[in-house]
Amino acid sequence: MQNIIGHWLLSLKHYLLMSLLLSSPQKLPYNSYCVLLTGFAYFALGLLLVDEQRGYGMVCAQIILELGMLALIAYLGLRWTHKLPRFQQTFSALVGINVVITAITIPLYRATTGYQDSTENMTVYVTLIILIWNLAVLSLIFKRAFEISTQLSAMISFCYFVVYQFVVVGFY
Repeated sequence: MQNIIGHWLLSLKHYLLMSLLLSSPQKLPYNSYCVLLTGFAYFALGLLLVDEQRGYGMVCAQIILELGMLALIAYLGLRWTHKLPRFQQTFSALVGINVVITAITIPLYRATTGYQDSTENMTVYVTLIILIWNLAVLSLIFKRAFEISTQLSAMISFCYFVVYQFVVVGFY
């Protein structure tokens, strides 16, 4: 049990470093429990996303959709580059950075919506900065996991974002 928690804490450290573009998926421990614990943490963070417009079921559906799409991209990319044994670490990195970015995004979003004057402008700027940051981190993970060019990894990240947004809009 201590080994599992130790590996997960090491993974959390690397998730944070990856979110700052300072680490890569291959530095993560190869432990399936880390992915499970991180996924559980992501669903727990989903409780903080519940509001009048979205219930917990909708939030869970979006998380499952996001994780499913990321798993599919990771699987296809690693299979295409013949590096399929890296799947667990790559998927762990993708889930982990989403946990870190979501954990940082929630307080920022709540802080910007508290202002009465120019709330729209502040929320738009914060959303845009977080979106660009998230796409940059995803691109870095794809680049290092698949060992592809920066341009190709950026295109994969952007296409993932566009498809995800179309599917989520289709839910509403």
